[in-house]
Order: sequence, then structure tokens, then C-alpha cells
Amino acid sequence: MSTQSFADLGVSSAVSHALKERGFTAPFAIQTKVIGDVLAGKDVLAKSPTGSGKTLAFMVPLIDLISAEDARPSALILAPTRELATQIVDESYPIAHARALKVTAVYGGVGLEKQARTAAKSHIVVATPGRLEDLLRRRAFSL
Repeated sequence: MSTQSFADLGVSSAVSHALKERGFTAPFAIQTKVIGDVLAGKDVLAKSPTGSGKTLAFMVPLIDLISAEDARPSALILAPTRELATQIVDESYPIAHARALKVTAVYGGVGLEKQARTAAKSHIVVATPGRLEDLLRRRAFSL
């Protein structure tokens, strides 16, 4: 971790507070490198080892940039497996909740209709490619 705070990177006070409540008092190196650029609207390609904080490196600025007023998908994250999709949602849900944002995972092997209804009302959708294709083909929600 660095001595810099999430607020120093431009993260809102609501999100910074939610991170602190989860025990994240300072950003990891990958987060320090990318959060400011993502908040500034820049495209970012980053590589970092497992367990280094990549999920929050992209989710924190994404959560800060989305408006809670429009209850429909504003961001789509593709995850190769249902386990990773679930992990992304589990890690980011408490932080998204601090801004009244809904985040949901959609993946195969569970009821399509319920996932479609939930995804249509969520701000952030984390999807596996196959389930995303199913939902788009059925026009369950639009991007």
C-alpha cells in the first residue's frame, strides 16, 4: 500500500468512506496508477499480479463516475467465468451501495428471466460472454 489516500486520487468522499469501512485505508500500487486516469476518462490497460487490487482499481472510479439517478445499465464488465463475475460483484457491492448503485452478475446455469429483470434495473452489469449474448439476443436489456 502507498501513503496516498483514495481521496488524493480524486475519489469521492462517499466512496473513500466506504473503502475505509472495508479496511482499505490507502490504495495499492495498481490502484494508484490507474484510478486518476480512469476518473479523467482515459482508456487504461493495466497488468498486475493476482491479489494486487485490480478489481477495485477499475471498479472504484467506475462507481464514482456513474449517476445513481438512472436505474439502468450504465457499465458492462465482461468476466470469463461465473466465479470471477461473482467475485467482482461481491468485492464492489458495498462500495457501490455507498452511492446507491446496483451491481449484479449475470451468468449461465441459473434462471435467465430473473437475471434479465435484475440486470435491466442495475447500474453495473458483470456478465459472462455467453449469458450476455443470451440476454442481448432476447432483448432483455440494452447497452
